[in-house]
Formats: sequence, C-alpha cells, structure tokens
Amino acid sequence: MIEPKLVLNKISYKTFGRVILENLTLTLDEKSIGIIGKNGSGKSTLAKILCGLIHPSSGELEVHTNGNTKSFPRLDVGIVFQNPDHQIIFGTVEDEIGFGLKNLGYSKSEIKDKIAVTLQKFNKASWIGSSTATLSHGQRQLLCIMSIFAMDPKIIILDEIFSGLDLPTTKALENYLKELPQMIIQITHDLSILKKSDRIIWLDDGKVFLDGSPKSVLIEYSQHAQRNMKL
Repeated sequence: MIEPKLVLNKISYKTFGRVILENLTLTLDEKSIGIIGKNGSGKSTLAKILCGLIHPSSGELEVHTNGNTKSFPRLDVGIVFQNPDHQIIFGTVEDEIGFGLKNLGYSKSEIKDKIAVTLQKFNKASWIGSSTATLSHGQRQLLCIMSIFAMDPKIIILDEIFSGLDLPTTKALENYLKELPQMIIQITHDLSILKKSDRIIWLDDGKVFLDGSPKSVLIEYSQHAQRNMKL
C-alpha cells in the first residue's frame, strides 16, 4: 500500500441548502497534487474536509498513514490558509510555532530547539522574540507555513499560500517544497506553480470536471478560461 493516502468515498457537503461538494470519490496517493477551479467550485471546502476542520454531510474519508487507517485526519494532515489572520492566534512568533508542537507532546526544550531549527531553515532566525502584530501580511503568511512545517505532518495542504509572499520568498519556498518527503496538495490559481505536479484535479460546481496529468488538465483548463473570457 502506498502511504500516505487519502481516500474519499462519495463525499458531499451541503450548507444552508446549497450543495458545495457532490459525490466525490477519489484516491489521493501522489506526492504532489494540484487542485484548481473557479472561485466557489468547492476547493477550500474540500481542503477543510481533508484536514478534518469540517465533516462531510455524507460519504466517508479514510486517512492512511503509518500502516493505520483512520476516519479523522487529526494531526496527520496540516493546512495553511490563504489569509494568515484566520490562522494566527498567538502574540509572539515562538508561541505560534510552538503551539502545535506542544499539542504533539514535545517537551519545552524540544519545542525551543525545533522553533530555532525551523526559523533557521527559512532564514528567519532574527524573528525570535518578535511580536506577530509587527509582521507584514507576507511575513504572517510565512509564519503560518513555518508553524505547519515544524509539526511535520504526513500530508500538507496549501490553500493559495503564495498570494502574500514576495518573489524571493516564493522561490525559496517552492524549492523547499520540492525537497519535502510529505504529500503536498496545493490549491492555487497560479497554474505555473503546478506544472511539475504529479496530478491535477479540476473542480467545477462541487464535482470533478477533469482529473489527470498537468499536461492534459492545465492545457484544457487554460483553453476553457480563454473561451469564457471571450463570451
């Protein structure tokens, strides 16, 4: 069995009478997966289901890691949202990164060491002692990314994370992602980021419109977008 793996069996999600996702059946076991689609197609809702923030209205989710199968992701799946203000809850950089590590059972000394290693890895050692309120939008986004990476989840979901980052940080993060052993699921409107992905899933109105290689899906998606612009 390939691990980690996420298995969706007839997943649907409804809210206030509106269908957001409808009958999704997918097996996700590739190293790098991109999820694309227009605004409102269900991408972020799917991400929240995959990491356990919300439960599907119907259907089942299986999470396969370390030889175990679970119905709830718990700490096996980490997510970084587009807006860091929806994720940052602590006043200092150390407390923000350390919160998840504390929940994983690390000791105070281990947490301190992992925070230092994480900041050093992103060339942000100077952030030690900094208030999260003094960070720019892009810096706060990077802090969210570092907080998730420090926890070392088996699967990482990135929801439009590059939107607030400057070019040097974006390039550095892209290179870092290539070296990670975890499964990476990216939701983005920037198709260039996904060209080297193993698989692309195109969602439209809560359903899988197309699922396949980047070469086939991205070309069709771009042509579809161009046709709609001419209408």
